[in-house]
Amino acid sequence: MTLSLIAFSSFLPTAPTNRRAPAVVAMSAIAASLVLSACSGKDPDLARMANAPRGTAAVPFGGVLSASPQFLYVVYCNGTVDKLDLAQPAKVSSFRLSERSGTPPAVAAVPAPGVKPDSCLARPAGTDGMTGKAERQVHVVATSQFYRRDDDGRKPYRLLTFSLPDWTLGEQADLGMFDVLNGTPPRVAPGPRAGQWVPRASDAEPDATAELVGYAGGQGVAFARFTQWSGNVSLVEFAVEAQPPSQSQAGTGFADRATRRFVRLAASTDASSGPLRLAPGGLFAVREVQRAAGATASPDKGSVQAAPPRSTGELRIYRTTDGQPVSTVVDARVVGSWQWIAITPNGWAVYTNRQGAYRFVALGLTFGAAPVEDAETDDLDGTRPGLVYSAQ
Repeated sequence: MTLSLIAFSSFLPTAPTNRRAPAVVAMSAIAASLVLSACSGKDPDLARMANAPRGTAAVPFGGVLSASPQFLYVVYCNGTVDKLDLAQPAKVSSFRLSERSGTPPAVAAVPAPGVKPDSCLARPAGTDGMTGKAERQVHVVATSQFYRRDDDGRKPYRLLTFSLPDWTLGEQADLGMFDVLNGTPPRVAPGPRAGQWVPRASDAEPDATAELVGYAGGQGVAFARFTQWSGNVSLVEFAVEAQPPSQSQAGTGFADRATRRFVRLAASTDASSGPLRLAPGGLFAVREVQRAAGATASPDKGSVQAAPPRSTGELRIYRTTDGQPVSTVVDARVVGSWQWIAITPNGWAVYTNRQGAYRFVALGLTFGAAPVEDAETDDLDGTRPGLVYSAQ
């Protein structure tokens, strides 16, 4: 196992507790420019790292770090659920929701191994299922229909309540028929009555660009959208004003709703690129450094195309309070096609090969309990599964 940690700072501010989900707005003007071992068992090196002294908590809880949930359930679009023990860390079990959802199953069964549905069969009701507490129930938006209807592309969806840790099906509530041609089941939110869930509206969200104008440091932003949020902090993709507009430059930053302050991510010194994610609690963000693997020949006309970028095994951690780097972790075990799917409160970056195996990279910090939410569509290839944290 190859692992290195380069620390820059250990200053960790306190996070406000108020939360409000920000907007996702159209940003076509800059769309083009914004561009462990396999864990069926336990990795002894990672077990030692899990029990080693950790970094300071990103979010103090009354001055004492709250215990992080021990288990992470990874819920895939095809109804598969993998249970990960974050204390080992290792994958400890796997099952299909169709096996736990009655007869006939409330979650459609996969007709044969390897067959993909045309849209997601199941998704936790929360974007990542975490509320900061040890959950005993989980709400899942699911359909009993494997393929959408031919005439209008719709599917019926229901809200299912499962009891943990056995995932025993309890209450069911109809949500209605939904157009799922984009592969996304309806997102739901708590309704006006206790225990009520309703489809989440997306057209009443505020304008991110207009909102940032009132933030310290937000002037000069021409186009912006919130892509993720946790606690009071939102991850922002933006472009700065320029003349002509075609010369606008894209960037990434962090907006804090409590302090009404916007800061930009520190520029990289080596022109590296890759996805940036907020860590739980919103006080840190992590970038996976990716590089193109080379060129590939196109099957038509013999043309050559650039290969998609792949993980280098390097993860860079930033503070969201000032956009500055905190540390860098390099782990050769996740180089290549391993898919990064989660940052856990207790400091693991979780990777999967999308074939049931997982690897865990220790980030050297523990984070907050507030969930990381987004408005991204679900991915039938298993790159954006739903996450449910639990103490059991």
